[in-house]
Amino acid sequence: MKLLWLDLETTGLDAARHHIMEIAAVVADLEHPFDLLCSPYVRTLRVLGLPSEMDAAALEMHTRSGLLDECGRSSYELGAAEQDVLALVPELSLPQEAEDRTTLAGASVHFDLGFLRRHMPDLAKHLSHRVYDVSAIKLFCKSLGMPKLERANAHRALPDVQESIAHARACVAWVQEGQWGRRT
Repeated sequence: MKLLWLDLETTGLDAARHHIMEIAAVVADLEHPFDLLCSPYVRTLRVLGLPSEMDAAALEMHTRSGLLDECGRSSYELGAAEQDVLALVPELSLPQEAEDRTTLAGASVHFDLGFLRRHMPDLAKHLSHRVYDVSAIKLFCKSLGMPKLERANAHRALPDVQESIAHARACVAWVQEGQWGRRT
């Protein structure tokens, strides 16, 4: 089974009203979730109607990060991005049993999955119903006494994917070291 590490930057929080601005994705195997099988894919998308359709918080965040300007210069379309991500995982285009489908991985990936279902439905329909949610893994480890992992809050797709992988790796290392149950 493959993991599709993915992060989206969007114009807001509502998949029905807002749009995808940037996408980053990289593939790994579930057995070796941190050994990446390909180079990271990252694209800034052309989004019409910017910044008028953006939430105030998203406008401020993406202006500060430079993403808003990059979207204004981009000619890359959402449909092309969907096809590119499908090509990253050839198994996505093949019929598979539910337990063998590629699993979406990242931080709070239910959010990203909602946007994929709305804006990249061909990709979303090939993904497993399960997710490898690093936010939930971190919460579980915190409940066992792990110190909080600091977030960089880059609000750019590729650094956020890289941070998700690093945080998941840190949680695994912490559990393997047997530190769970020891409150700090």
